[in-house]
Amino acid sequence: MATEMNRQAEGHEASTVNRRTLIGRLAAAGFAAPVIASIIEGREAWAAQDTATPAAAASPAATFTSMFTAVNPGEFAKDLEMLGKDPDLLPFGGFNIGTPTSLMEGLDIPNKRFFIRTHGPTMTLDDPSAYALKVVGHVDKELKLSLDDLKGMTQRKVHSFLECSGNSRKFFHPPASGNGWGNNAIGNAEWEGVSLRDILNEAGVKDGAVDVVSQGGDFSDMQRGLPIDTAMDIDTIIALKMNGEDLPAPHGGPARLLVPGWGGIASTKWLLGLTVMDSPFQGDFNVKNYVIIDKDGQAIRPVREMPVKSIITTPDIGESVKAGDVTISGYAWSGLGGIAKVEVSADNGVTWAEATITDEGGARSWVRYEHRWTATAGNYTLVSRATDTRGITQPFEQPWNAKGYQFNEVQEIPVTVTA
Repeated sequence: MATEMNRQAEGHEASTVNRRTLIGRLAAAGFAAPVIASIIEGREAWAAQDTATPAAAASPAATFTSMFTAVNPGEFAKDLEMLGKDPDLLPFGGFNIGTPTSLMEGLDIPNKRFFIRTHGPTMTLDDPSAYALKVVGHVDKELKLSLDDLKGMTQRKVHSFLECSGNSRKFFHPPASGNGWGNNAIGNAEWEGVSLRDILNEAGVKDGAVDVVSQGGDFSDMQRGLPIDTAMDIDTIIALKMNGEDLPAPHGGPARLLVPGWGGIASTKWLLGLTVMDSPFQGDFNVKNYVIIDKDGQAIRPVREMPVKSIITTPDIGESVKAGDVTISGYAWSGLGGIAKVEVSADNGVTWAEATITDEGGARSWVRYEHRWTATAGNYTLVSRATDTRGITQPFEQPWNAKGYQFNEVQEIPVTVTA
């Protein structure tokens, strides 16, 4: 009898390990939680395990209390001044503020010119000593870290672009839902903070961990699940500084998550807490929002790493330039690898010339490129295309999706050259 019970226990343990391993692999591959659920549905042993561990599937929202104060938007010009922003930034409603391409210069975008994307109000913290980051869930010990605790840990610098998942949405045809960003919700900065893996290692992540759920301080539903492998990447950090300054409040200060290469929704601002889970997180920002939905209304995959992309910032769309030497310049980036090369065409892709990469900050960063074009009088369509270190080249066309995420088509820049 005892031997039979032992065999059953061993079988249950084996099925538990297999289930967790499978879930982890599916989550890491980018499958949404409903798809994972359909794969494992009907497996009685797995269902029994779910019943035995209800805490892992519970929403972590109630665990954390925000110490931040909301700032409600008012008149746009006054908001910019209050936020310490350049007066020439672009309004997109609320505290959604874009960077004109004309203000993009050099490798890093200054904090005062860096775009802002919010799903609610922007937040402030009057007393930095009140800040606390909690780590709970599928860990050996829970943590509560003050801002001084975070500053006292080993700091890591990461040059990384940050791009809203809906950047360039307005170029989709037919129009997709959401803010009509041009190429305005993208920037590059030097970020500095604590590797998330250091904090998770201090807490002691238990075997079978699948997702790390970050909780924002702006509202209780601002939660995003991150696969454990990505959370343990050394360059996934809790950022405390941006371009050498204390992280500004509009960008999530005093502490935010930064997940290099991923759509901006993964980089939770005003970070309150982290919940390690042994099952895929099924919050709205993982399974309802930030999901690629095709023309037939089918959910294809969650938004994760941003695709290879380039833009031309000079000349601008519709600009007139004088014949002679014209500098074509812009930026290129990829969420899955550094940029290997950028090519430019003045005849809408019939012929190409390789551009010179003038500024670069590593595999997580975008690059700035330039190309000298000897222009004669006439009308032209300029285009650029980037190729990343995986050998993936920016496409001329990409499938439309309902929410307008991850637009990376080659973009046409019509210009007129005058004699």
